[in-house]
Amino acid sequence: MSHSQPGKSVRQFVNLLLEVEPKYRLDREVMNVSLRITMDAEAHVPDTLTRIRALTTVTVVGQKSKVSRPGVGGGQTVLDIYVKFLPISTELYKNLMVLGKNIKTLPGVRIVRVLALSGRPILHNDEPIVI
Repeated sequence: MSHSQPGKSVRQFVNLLLEVEPKYRLDREVMNVSLRITMDAEAHVPDTLTRIRALTTVTVVGQKSKVSRPGVGGGQTVLDIYVKFLPISTELYKNLMVLGKNIKTLPGVRIVRVLALSGRPILHNDEPIVI
């Protein structure tokens, strides 16, 4: 009667995962950035999020908090979101600017402010990144 070794099959599986050919792996890690989007008062948030999801390099978009809508008399809609995306460059600032500029081209978007990268606040030259 043979006894199987449970640790052996786990080890084989881990070794198999480690042997995955590099050509099938991502060149860079997915980045996770928190943004504050300022939009026209009448902007449609679900459509804006869908348009962001459709942008090149974007993999995931989610809402971080409740939408801040203007009161009577106008104003702007403010939305805090997170975006996971594949960087196009090794330069962090360039990646954030390209993403921010792409988002800013969407209908109703007025300001894109970078709040954090991977949960840590981020500045460029001691200034907030605002597009």
